[in-house]
Amino acid sequence: MHQHVNLDMGNLLVAQERERFLARLLLKHGITSLESLRVFEAGCAGGYTLRLMVQWGARPEHLSGVEIDASAAAQCARYSPEIHVHVGSAHDLDEPDQVFDISLAFGLFSRVLDEDLAHGIARELFRITKPGGLIVIYDLQRKDTRNRRTHAVEEDDIRRWFPKCPLRVRSITVDPLIAGLAGRYAPWLYGTLAAIPQLRTHAVYVLRRPATSPFP
Repeated sequence: MHQHVNLDMGNLLVAQERERFLARLLLKHGITSLESLRVFEAGCAGGYTLRLMVQWGARPEHLSGVEIDASAAAQCARYSPEIHVHVGSAHDLDEPDQVFDISLAFGLFSRVLDEDLAHGIARELFRITKPGGLIVIYDLQRKDTRNRRTHAVEEDDIRRWFPKCPLRVRSITVDPLIAGLAGRYAPWLYGTLAAIPQLRTHAVYVLRRPATSPFP
């Protein structure tokens, strides 16, 4: 969950890599205009990624999110009042069935320690996404030893939470400590570091929502 991206150069480099990946993903799926696209984000924090969608051409009134931290949701409302953000848990969404072209969860599942809750969030993301739509998850692929409240999210987890959904996986994001050093002393080096799999801490899981629900 990304409250904001501050002016720390390492954070900026990480955010830019993630945004380039997302832009390429949209183009790969034939999405050249976001004007009619409906996007939802679970765990949207202060709305950074949703506002990015606006910058790329999405209409704010077509964007929605949910955030359990009321102060973060209020921040999103201050910055982008036309984006509809619910305050609450992503396992119980106040959204109709099959309305969103893309559903996002960035940094959310690694903070959910309860297996039943993770399943509930997955079911809701599946429910609100249109058949053929995308569910995009960006999260830790190995445990962050500096934060005991998180855990790694592995491919087997995603397949368990989203059974029978076609899935593609890509590891990205240079370890924040290394990215911070690169940002301070050699920003141009980030691309080279990002090409080394052992330095990547996160993965993007791209799921295609099938027409038939796999959930009971």
